[in-house]
Amino acid sequence: MMLDGGDHRFRDVIASALGWWADAGVDNLADDATRDWLAPPPPRLEMAATAPIAPASAPAAAPEPAGLPDTIEALQTLLATGSYMPNAAPPGRRVGPSGAAGAELMIVADMPDPGDGEAGHLFGAETGRLFDAMLAAMGRDRARIYTAPLSPARIAGRIDEKQGEALARLMRRHIALAKPKALILFGDEAARWLIGPDALSSRGGLRMVQHDEGSVPAIATFHPRHLRRMPALKGAAWADMRLLLGVLAQ
Repeated sequence: MMLDGGDHRFRDVIASALGWWADAGVDNLADDATRDWLAPPPPRLEMAATAPIAPASAPAAAPEPAGLPDTIEALQTLLATGSYMPNAAPPGRRVGPSGAAGAELMIVADMPDPGDGEAGHLFGAETGRLFDAMLAAMGRDRARIYTAPLSPARIAGRIDEKQGEALARLMRRHIALAKPKALILFGDEAARWLIGPDALSSRGGLRMVQHDEGSVPAIATFHPRHLRRMPALKGAAWADMRLLLGVLAQ
């Protein structure tokens, strides 16, 4: 099969399609083998009348930590290796916080992007270049901020209620221990679980995020990955970030 532009154009189309699925959170196959979805189901085996029926076992839930960490170092360890939420990803697939714990500006992203694992931190590759430009416009760089994901691992689709409650509970402790002066929440999921379900759709003002020791002013705005796909929203994101400059200048 050939498309206009030859093999090179065909490879670009395939790469673009794969990139779209990766952004949507589809990062692995459900099955290595193909199957005929239209084939009739296999015949059902009849059980002997005397065979006992084993009760269905409920899926094992991840253990709830006995208590939330009291230091940011212990919390970072829990994020990296602990079972703190239902269906927690293995440690090798997680991307943890980075930067200066205790910095006046803390940035919370919804979850890592594809490629952040290889980079070893949030906001890698092309998204990272835009992120760094946004920081520079605010007079900052990565060494002077603290970044943390709401979910240290990518989650396909939306974060469900059990996951969201566990992650929000841990993030509120995280914010209390990091003690930032202001927060930026990147992405709908971060805003949804820390402010409310309509936070990002009604963006454009300062909000207060409650944490274990009080509250902190925050803005909810578009994730840099979203701005890369829709550059026309950069002006709105910059207007959001300017709201925090006054808070940080106090």
